[in-house]
Amino acid sequence: MATSREILPATASRPEIEVVRSTRRTRTVQLAPHKDGRLRLMVPATSTDREIEDYLRRMLPKVEARRARKDAGTQRGALDEFLRERADYLRATYLPEAPEPLSIRWVTNQKQRWASATPAERTIRISHTLQGAPEYALDSVIFHELCHFLEPNHSPAFRALEARYPYLEKARGFLEGVTFGQRAQQAGRV
Repeated sequence: MATSREILPATASRPEIEVVRSTRRTRTVQLAPHKDGRLRLMVPATSTDREIEDYLRRMLPKVEARRARKDAGTQRGALDEFLRERADYLRATYLPEAPEPLSIRWVTNQKQRWASATPAERTIRISHTLQGAPEYALDSVIFHELCHFLEPNHSPAFRALEARYPYLEKARGFLEGVTFGQRAQQAGRV
């Protein structure tokens, strides 16, 4: 089994690529990330430089898109884990009788609400517009949704649970300010 290897240096439009030509490979071509971080293109030993460039032109966008999706998923998972940690802290500190959420995650399809909960499924969805908000404001939104696990509507009993969060009024002020700013911007007043 004869193989040869060469490195195609990175350019403005592509990363460094290791080209592996193999006599065992007769027709198939594969482009995949290698554990060292570079991409590895495996081709038949008879492949010409022009064919290699054609393979890369066809295959590289697909591999890069797959990498981007994987990176986004990893990042999204870390952000969701942050929400889980905040919910665990809030439950333990202020609302120990609330059940643990089975899922708490960021979502991009909530433009009018800060968050929503489905108590029967013990899920919480937090609007991505809160990413970067002060921790006390984000915590107040998470806490509000945790309260819904015990009280489904905004009854006096719900408000009593919600009042356990010590920064509630400060958070409400922040969120009302953000809402006012968003509405003013939409109306063209800013």
